[in-house]
Amino acid sequence: MHIATNSTGNLRVCCNAVPTKGYIYKSDGNPYKLFRDDINEAWHSKTYKNIRQDFLNGNKPEICERCFREEDAGLKSARQSANEQWGTECSMTTTPEMDIRYVDLRLGNLCNLKCRMCNPYSSSIWAKEWNKVVTEEEQISQDEVTRLAQLDWPTKDKTWDNIKEILPSVEMIYFTGGEPTLTLEQMSLLEYCVNNGYTDIILKYNTNLTNIPERILDLWKNFKKIRINASIDAIGDLNRYIRYPSSWEEITNNLDILKNIPNVHVGIHTTVQMYNIFDLHNIIAYFKDYNHFLNILNHPKHLNIRVLNKKHKQKILNRLLTCPVHNVSTTTITDRINGIIKYMQEDWHDKWPAFVAYTKNVDKQRNENILDHIEEFNEDCDDWKS
Repeated sequence: MHIATNSTGNLRVCCNAVPTKGYIYKSDGNPYKLFRDDINEAWHSKTYKNIRQDFLNGNKPEICERCFREEDAGLKSARQSANEQWGTECSMTTTPEMDIRYVDLRLGNLCNLKCRMCNPYSSSIWAKEWNKVVTEEEQISQDEVTRLAQLDWPTKDKTWDNIKEILPSVEMIYFTGGEPTLTLEQMSLLEYCVNNGYTDIILKYNTNLTNIPERILDLWKNFKKIRINASIDAIGDLNRYIRYPSSWEEITNNLDILKNIPNVHVGIHTTVQMYNIFDLHNIIAYFKDYNHFLNILNHPKHLNIRVLNKKHKQKILNRLLTCPVHNVSTTTITDRINGIIKYMQEDWHDKWPAFVAYTKNVDKQRNENILDHIEEFNEDCDDWKS
């Protein structure tokens, strides 16, 4: 009941699938593309049939390792959450009708931020900096740099024709990117929905809250419900350090605007990672009046919280266990904190040198210093010397 794209327009199984391995493939071995191929043909492809059969057989596909890893740590995964929301409404078969309820659109990589845990496939302005901060094995060709500096598939008519074809059954469209509010082509789809009576569709956005165009606000007023997943990973200067070069004042101002629109429902989505885990207790307290979702960063692995040493983890554990939890989703947050603590305990400390090298490289490019933002790393100051 669900289709998803990645930022290059390839159809894929799900946003949580292992990157580059979860595509829906044609018989020639190339991925189906939303902006070029027929969505009906993709829906009945061998890739879809095989993974549906895997789940019907009770198997755990390798491309789904992220969800199963989180479940093993006691965390509720995206898989489980989706099953709770949609599972009882679906026909469990390898050849379902194309009765698609949920659309996940990664509208290219056009973005105005270059977050430290991101990459040029999800942020256009990362493209020129990428090869300067990653290892030789991770570098991309100059042709790829040029391509990623501007992915234009959301401008293709076939992209939106495919979506319009399935609108009669769609209940939710999830827009993300890049920064989805920068992709103006979506306005035509929203206008089409308004003009053709599809305003019961729930619109969901992952946004960095740095750009809220007046036109999109006017269109949103016509829809039954808008869900905003506000990607905020810290407070003040630390958020700018992680989600560079965002303005905290701009983010909080836009948050205030959205709070006052009746059909807009805002949730805070924090990506739990090496750069904010020491301050997570304060972040939770700051957003006590919001639905607050804590999502563990899975890739790149050197930014995963499992990389910390035992002393760091003990300090974090002490803070999280005494964290005051009194917001509107207390039970969820408490469960998530406990799950994060359990998840964190596995030892990936062999990736610490990669974390240090990557962080120092990005700091150099941006004239920043991690020790100005995360004082706990001062005890490892020898690692941070040039």
